[in-house]
Amino acid sequence: MSGLLMDLGNVMRSYNSDIALAFVASLLVIVGGDINRYIKGLVRSTHFLVRMSVFIVVCTFGYGALTLILTKVITIQLAALSSLYLPLVIISSFIVLGIYAERKRQI
Repeated sequence: MSGLLMDLGNVMRSYNSDIALAFVASLLVIVGGDINRYIKGLVRSTHFLVRMSVFIVVCTFGYGALTLILTKVITIQLAALSSLYLPLVIISSFIVLGIYAERKRQI
């Protein structure tokens, strides 16, 4: 069993940054609505141009920067794992993300 996990971990290792990006993108899809609702509540009473500017900044720079930063952090964390544990951590992380999405009624 550990040999299979090691082989799978070695294959997955070359895709660490893609896996991290998929995780971050999925997480942002799940929580993006909540973030947008919170920001909308903050700028609700401001002028249209201010609301539009905040929306543009949050969506382009905010989500973009968050994606880049979190992807880099998760990639580094995945690279630090042993090939034996890498598949278990990745599969478990996506299962937890799926459960979280289900509880937030995203699935």
